[in-house]
Amino acid sequence: MMPERAQRADVAAVTLRFLAAVAVGAAGGGVFAAIGAPLPWVLGSMAACAVASIARLPVAAGSATRRPMAAVIGVVLGSSFHPGLLALARAWWLPLLLLPVFLAVAGLLCVIWFRRIAGFDPATAYFAGMPGGIAEMVVMGAERGADERTIGLIHGARIFLVVFILPFVIRHFHAPASVVAAPSVTAASPWPEPSLFLWGGVSLALGLVLGRLLRLPAWHLMGPLAVSAVLHATGMTDFRVPVWLLAAAQVGLGATIGCRFAGLKLRAFLRILALAAGSTLILLALTFACAAAIGRATGLDVALLALAYSPGGLAEMSMVALSLALEPGVVVVTHLARVALVLVAAPLAYRPETPS
Repeated sequence: MMPERAQRADVAAVTLRFLAAVAVGAAGGGVFAAIGAPLPWVLGSMAACAVASIARLPVAAGSATRRPMAAVIGVVLGSSFHPGLLALARAWWLPLLLLPVFLAVAGLLCVIWFRRIAGFDPATAYFAGMPGGIAEMVVMGAERGADERTIGLIHGARIFLVVFILPFVIRHFHAPASVVAAPSVTAASPWPEPSLFLWGGVSLALGLVLGRLLRLPAWHLMGPLAVSAVLHATGMTDFRVPVWLLAAAQVGLGATIGCRFAGLKLRAFLRILALAAGSTLILLALTFACAAAIGRATGLDVALLALAYSPGGLAEMSMVALSLALEPGVVVVTHLARVALVLVAAPLAYRPETPS
C-alpha cells in the first residue's frame, strides 16, 4: 500500500509542477503577445519558465509531461503538409544535397569552439558541438565518457537562443510581401471541427503506437507527425487546428524548453548561456550565409532556407515557420534529413585521439 501511495503522491507532485509551469508559461506568452513579439506563446512561455526554474519555483516539465505536448505538436505540424508539397520539395534538391557539407562545417567549427574556448574534454566538446538532437547527443556522449549534463545544457541553451533570436531577425529583415504563404493549419472558428476529433485522434493514437514500435527518434513527436502528414499529403483529410489549441501547444513547448534549466544556479546558467551563445552565433552566421548563397543561386525563399538550415530543434523551427506564414513542411523534411545525417555520421566520425 505504501509504495502505491508514494507513487500516487509523486505523480500528483509532477502533475502540479507541470500545471504550474503551464500557468507561468501562459502568463509569459500573454505578455509577449501584448507587446507584439513574434511567436509569443513559445517565446514568452520559454522565457518565463526559464526565469521560474532558475528562481527555483515549483515548476517542471519532465519527459512524462513533455511527451503528451510533443504528440499534440506532432499532429499540428503534420497538418501543415498538403498534396502540393511534393512538387515544392522537388525544388529543394540543391539545399538537401549541400546539407551534409553544411553540417560538417558547422560541427567542426562548434567542436573547435568548445574544445579551445570552453576547455571541454574531447568527448564533451564533440557531442556538444554536433548539430543534432539533445537526447541523441546526450546518449552518444555518455557512452563515450562525455559529461552528459553539460551536453544536455549546451544543446538546451542553443535551442533556447535560436528560438528566441531567429523570429526577430527574420521578421525584421524579411519583407512580408516575399513570404511564401503556407496553407493554414488553424481553423477560422474557435471550435474544433468534427474531423479534428476523428482524424486528429487517429493521428495521435496510431502515431504513438507506430512511433514506439518502429523506434523512431523522438517517437512521441515523430509518430503522430508522420501519420498526420501522410493523411494530409494524400488528401484523406484536411482538418484544421483551432487557434487556441495551437497556442496551448506552443505554451507547452516553450515551458519544456524553459524548464530544462531547473536546478541551475544563476552563475552556472550564465556560463552555459555564454558558451552556447558563442556556438550559436557561429551556427547562425553560417546558416544565413548558406541561405543567402543558395537563395541567390536557386531563387528559393531565403527566410525559409534559414529556418530549414537553422540549428534549432525540428518542432521549434517548424513552429517558427508556421507563425511567420512560411512552409512548415519543407522545414520538417530538411530537419529530418539533418537529424538522420547527424545520427549516422556523428558516431562514425568521432575519434577520441583527435578532439577537434
